[in-house]
Amino acid sequence: MKKLLFTSLFALLASVTFSQTLIPKAGATFSKLGGSDVEDQKFNVGFTLGLGFNLPVGAGPLSIQPELNFIQKGSKSEFGDITSKLKLSYIEVPVLVKATFGTATKFYFNAGPSLGIGMGGKFKQTQGSNSAEADVKFGDGDDDEVMYVEKKTDFGLQFGGGVLIADKIMIDIRYGLGLSTLESDVTIKNNSLQFTVGVPLNLK
Repeated sequence: MKKLLFTSLFALLASVTFSQTLIPKAGATFSKLGGSDVEDQKFNVGFTLGLGFNLPVGAGPLSIQPELNFIQKGSKSEFGDITSKLKLSYIEVPVLVKATFGTATKFYFNAGPSLGIGMGGKFKQTQGSNSAEADVKFGDGDDDEVMYVEKKTDFGLQFGGGVLIADKIMIDIRYGLGLSTLESDVTIKNNSLQFTVGVPLNLK
């Protein structure tokens, strides 16, 4: 699946012509862990920034939009007076099918698979005025001062929609549903809500 996703992305990028649109974008993320082995998780705030390539499919409303994004995921939990925050950083490649409608103000819906590669992160725990932090690394290790997350790849689905105002400002709301687990012996998945603002740059 990972090989197919990247092969499709490079094939799409190779087909870019002067009728395509480049979309730099940035925004906020609200993420939490889900799955049968986690409970009482709250949304943790992070950020995302990246670049999309919108590739029209014929003359109709459909297009394909591969992206290359940096995104922060993770979760927050509170037990008594102890607050724990986990922040995980990924390089993520979604490939979305997009349907756009309208004229001066355009509305769109999009959906598709995504693949993330873990880069690292931070874990912070606070109790009253005391706090402790640790780096997060993906893979296995024996450093007692590091928190390890076993699975580096994060496969999921993204779906959402947005509005394009006067072909100049794009406001996007998207939900990322994690399908792969972060650990092999328990079911823990990334889920995230993204709010981004983009500036489409027409290349024609």
